Amino acid sequence: MRQQEGKASSCLIERMRHYTSLSDRDEQLLRELEKDEISYRPRTRLAFSDNPSHLFVVKSGWLYRYEQLDETRRQVLRIHYPGDIVGLTDVAMKAACGEMMTVTKTVLCPFPKRRLDDIFIHSPRLTALLFSLGVLKQIVLQDRMKIMGRASAPHKVAHFMLEMHARLRIHSPAGVLNRFEMPLTQDVIGDAIGLTNVSVSNAMTQLAFEGYCTCQHREVTLHELDKLKKLINFQDRYFEIDTSWFPSG
Repeated sequence: MRQQEGKASSCLIERMRHYTSLSDRDEQLLRELEKDEISYRPRTRLAFSDNPSHLFVVKSGWLYRYEQLDETRRQVLRIHYPGDIVGLTDVAMKAACGEMMTVTKTVLCPFPKRRLDDIFIHSPRLTALLFSLGVLKQIVLQDRMKIMGRASAPHKVAHFMLEMHARLRIHSPAGVLNRFEMPLTQDVIGDAIGLTNVSVSNAMTQLAFEGYCTCQHREVTLHELDKLKKLINFQDRYFEIDTSWFPSG
């Protein structure tokens, strides 16, 4: 990915540029969303109600969004990585529900929803892309819900790993990624796909025994990618989207 001289790198711009060409004006509009930064330690809880009129660009780090079902149970809805806009799917809501938890040291760039006005007015192409990414998040969540209802524990864990792989390889040279950081605990993975941490552990052991993955020192290495995708009928929603209908630049 190219980087303009004199400008700091931006995972948000890098991600958007993966899908479509960006003008200098487009890049400036996106940089306006990253003007402010707040750093958080690992395992910091953030409630959407603390900033109901704001969205957040993830500049660095991992975090997840969840709903607390009762005193002991929760549902992890989304894992967020650098380049994500947290809250994009709730932009039409007066108050977003749920909470966030940082996994690693995280830097977020909060911005008021009204700052999207400039993008909507001045860049129809970026507007179309933001709309598409919001829809994409919902489709990915639907895919996970389907696999949760009908698959075995190893297949659920494999689908989750492939989902992370699909998202992270956007930022890899030539889209090639066999090994990636894995800071999520088995509890978080289990709460995302409806398994106990013991079931997640057993599933990962089985996948390793069958030669599909190696998990070591907070890293995952995937083997036999094509074979694994075919085995569980995994569809990569992230790497390519349909931009043929986007307004011209």
